[in-house]
Amino acid sequence: MNYIGSIRYDHHGRKRKTKALTPRRKAKQVFIPLKKEKTFAEQRMEEFNNKYPSHTGNSRYEAPEDTSWKAEESKNFTVAPAYNKGAYQVIPQNDVEHIGK
Repeated sequence: MNYIGSIRYDHHGRKRKTKALTPRRKAKQVFIPLKKEKTFAEQRMEEFNNKYPSHTGNSRYEAPEDTSWKAEESKNFTVAPAYNKGAYQVIPQNDVEHIGK
């Protein structure tokens, strides 16, 4: 007699051991953080950095560059698609009536 659908019998019809049907118990793993000791070179480097801190930036204030002229100059131009293409072009205000021709 062949019990193909049963887990108690293998595909040859022999009865399996019940030990194979019980799941294996796994021991719970406990997280242990790594305690890394500093090497001699790392200790020397830390002492050096504490003794001689690095420069963090410029101490003098420099005013940012004035870019207000860009907004005034852009009022003289308009952006429109080039004819029936997908790209856009920058057109001076005096040529706006020729867009799309």
